[in-house]
Formats: sequence, structure tokens, C-alpha cells
Amino acid sequence: MPAAAAKTKAITRISQLLPDDRNANRGTERGNAFIERSLREYGMGRSILIDKKGRIIAGNKTVENAAAIGLEDVQVIQTDGKRIIAVQRMDLDMAKDPKARELALADNRAGELNLEWAGDVLAQMGGEIDLKPFFSASELAAIVGKDAAYGDAPEAQVERAEELRKKWKVKAGQLWEISRDVGTGPKHRLLCGDSTKKEDVARLWANVTKDPNP
Repeated sequence: MPAAAAKTKAITRISQLLPDDRNANRGTERGNAFIERSLREYGMGRSILIDKKGRIIAGNKTVENAAAIGLEDVQVIQTDGKRIIAVQRMDLDMAKDPKARELALADNRAGELNLEWAGDVLAQMGGEIDLKPFFSASELAAIVGKDAAYGDAPEAQVERAEELRKKWKVKAGQLWEISRDVGTGPKHRLLCGDSTKKEDVARLWANVTKDPNP
């Protein structure tokens, strides 16, 4: 008889989970505070997702905040992704309990408040996986550019310019306008060009007035 396949050690404690060291969501201070409050008031609502070795695929921030408030036990449901896994809260009834409806709102709101893309992580991933199904070129440029403004983006990869140009199908001279997240000032502008050429710089700043909401 063939030797029995080695079994992965059962995960029963939160300390056995491995965080994603390349999580593209930095989270936000307000979002993490919201998740912690939600866990305290409503408990766990949905499951997290881990790989076969216990590394977290989805739910890193939930695990961080659960550990912070002392939630230690983990119940693992193994699956191959071909069936729906439902977490059933036997203490809640959507038709009767306001707490159940509040939990539904908290679930949506937590995801909204705690999302802040890490441009440096996405830039690294772009060399390994195709990001086009997830972000438009202008969206990705805005995320990476925001990091660059705060000094968090990786160094320019000049030697990969031709490779990346082909991957993203951009051409010299293309100009994008990117809407602001807040404020009423002019849109952000992104030009595919050469910052050492006066004509490219002049085109980028053409018709841009002073921003009343810097």
C-alpha cells in the first residue's frame, strides 16, 4: 500500500495563521477602528480565506483586529473552491433582530472604510501578474503616483521602460486626466513623456490654474 499522504497540522488558533506579507491593502486608521468596534459589538460575520499552508489570502485586517480583542479560536472549513461556504449565525434572525441588519451594514462599511491600495506593492506585482483585469492604466498610475508623492513608491525601473510600455500599450504623448478623490480643484494629469523635455512639461501644465483645494 502506498504511504499515507502527509496531513497539514490542523489550525485551531489565530496564532497559527500566517499574514500576507505582500498585502496590497494597507488599511486605514479609521477602517481598522471600525472593524475592531464591529467585532466587539457583533462578533464575526463572515469567514476569512487562507491557503493550504495557513497564509491569509483575504481577511488580513479582520484577523489583526480579532487578535487585538482576544478572539483566539479558529474553525477551518476545507474546500477546493467549487462550493459555497456559508457561515450561519444561529443567534441572529434577519426578520426580527436589528443587530443582524446592523451587521450587514457593518460588513459593507468596513470594506469601504479600510481600503487603501499600496502602490509600491502593486508595482511589484505588476512584474509578476497581469493587473489589467483589476485596474485601468489610469487607475494604477494614480495609485502608484500617490505613493510616489509621499516617497513610498519603488525606484524608477528605467531599464524596463520598453518592456512596460509594451505591456501597458502606452505611447509617448498620451495624456490622462484623473478625477480627484476630494475637493473641487482641477483633475490630476498624467503624461507619458520625458520630464527633461520642456515641451512635455509645458503640455502637462497647460491650462492648469492654481488649485483652490490643494
